[in-house]
Amino acid sequence: MGPARVSRPASMPPEDERRSPPPDESPLQVIGQLAGGIAHDFNNILGVIINYARFAQGSVPPGSPAAADIEEIKRAAERGVGLVRQLMILARRESGATVVFDLNELITGLDGFLRSTIGEHITVERRLDPGLWPLAEDPARIEQVLINLAVNARDAMPAGGTLTFETGNAELGPAETAAYPGAEPGRFVRLLVSDTGVGMDSEVAARAFEPMFTTKAAGQGTGLGLATVYTIVTQVGGLVDLSSQPGRGTSVEIHLPASRSAPAVPTRPTRAAPAGRGEAVLIAEDDEAVRRVAERILETAGYRISSCPGGVEALELLDDRANGFDLLLADVVMPGMRGDDLARRAVAMRPGLHVLFMSGYSDDTPPSDLGPTAGRVAFIDKPFDAGALLERLRELLGG
Repeated sequence: MGPARVSRPASMPPEDERRSPPPDESPLQVIGQLAGGIAHDFNNILGVIINYARFAQGSVPPGSPAAADIEEIKRAAERGVGLVRQLMILARRESGATVVFDLNELITGLDGFLRSTIGEHITVERRLDPGLWPLAEDPARIEQVLINLAVNARDAMPAGGTLTFETGNAELGPAETAAYPGAEPGRFVRLLVSDTGVGMDSEVAARAFEPMFTTKAAGQGTGLGLATVYTIVTQVGGLVDLSSQPGRGTSVEIHLPASRSAPAVPTRPTRAAPAGRGEAVLIAEDDEAVRRVAERILETAGYRISSCPGGVEALELLDDRANGFDLLLADVVMPGMRGDDLARRAVAMRPGLHVLFMSGYSDDTPPSDLGPTAGRVAFIDKPFDAGALLERLRELLGG
């Protein structure tokens, strides 16, 4: 059987799929509705599992069977976080900060992930152009593309093989981009990810980018991997092509719009999570398990904590002048009173109060300006770990 090649122009499904679905009932809209409904609660649950697993890791000997079991629990929950994120990407409800960065550095930074996830039976090769143009995108989303392609390649090579990452620069003119609505001619960064696995026939290749389509056995695949790749790339005006041949492997070629800006300065090295200095924090969170996790993290770090399940209770605590608070940590979505409504009232009652919002759903991002009486305001995604939470608090409180 000959090779199969599939080109997926932005916003253009294969010809036999080009039909108008009923209003508000396209597959991605349905996924979006489902994802939006579960993301907040599901991220709360996963965050509790991950943080309690980390708490438990600190109380068992490293290298013990219990430590290994706890690590597996944590990894499983982290995979759940990744799954929710992919659903949100497919629903076009997940976005992040745009940063100028080097794709080569992102690829080499995945060494640890590849060693632990791909397996020793697969050889990883890199052919990276040292003069690669930079990208101006959300690096977390592009990393998701790399991870999904690597995992897809791993699953196609159960008996071993070679996974290759190749990068280069490309200038595409109108003739090359004409078949891709949404893609403009110009400078692109080219990424080719190929494997020597089982490959696909033309029928499977034609459906490879469909959400929920998978040839794997029940429980072994989500059908989100390549669909997420396609969604991320086309959202930024990129191009995606797939070529495959049964028994010879699969290649996915991606072109991403290049940036003319210089890559961002590397972030500072990882350091120990900053401790508190006795500052008073008021936690308003309706999920009791999440509230207990936040309490434990902050109390262990040296903060003075008061907590409550909602906005009404928080306002009562703020109204009592015997309580001195430096910062309000508030969930955005709570029954009775939203976190942003609570924050506006709180800073009116306590001028200079700093506010850190938290939410497991990106559409919940609150306003960053709460008026002239507010202190510093920031946001943290759920699920968070101790390091991320403490870092955000320290940034808000100074020093």
